Amino acid sequence: MNPFQHHNSPIAAPARFREMYERDRVSVFRYIYGLTGGPQAEVEDLTAETFLRAWKARHRFEGKADSVVGWLIRIAKRLVIDDYRRALQATRKLVTETQAESTPEQIAIADEQREFLFALLADLPDEQREIITLRYLLGWRVNDIAEHVDMTENNVSVTIHRTLSKLRERWAQADAESLTMVFAQEEKIS
Repeated sequence: MNPFQHHNSPIAAPARFREMYERDRVSVFRYIYGLTGGPQAEVEDLTAETFLRAWKARHRFEGKADSVVGWLIRIAKRLVIDDYRRALQATRKLVTETQAESTPEQIAIADEQREFLFALLADLPDEQREIITLRYLLGWRVNDIAEHVDMTENNVSVTIHRTLSKLRERWAQADAESLTMVFAQEEKIS
């Protein structure tokens, strides 16, 4: 007798697992990308590994179908931590789709800003980075984040507010520093 026959996992059947995969794969990809900053190939590998592990453990999943994404995120988080421990990532290059009318200068500036943003995110403590990723890259509601990270909704909201303030401050500081460098170069040219 199959030990899994009596289990009520909502994703145990291959068809149900496939539905879950189609519904949640982009969220898992975005979550991993938000934590790591890329490169895309590594994020895709970690996303695939997340679903491979989920497939192997699908019979053990206990919960409702709408809580599967939280379970997948926990699997992905462990994989990211394991991957990070094995080798610190050197590149945080976001592969972007650029508009056809963008000039090479606009593309370069946008790439530079994205890299800087991910560098700012990478400098955040793990908990803050995870909360910002869940809120703004995955679009989770504060109450869902609070449940996922085992904090009160108020603590999550305060963390989001303080983290965004810190990111804005660092962004403004970096802009001021680049303007100072541009003006210094202009003075040398004159």
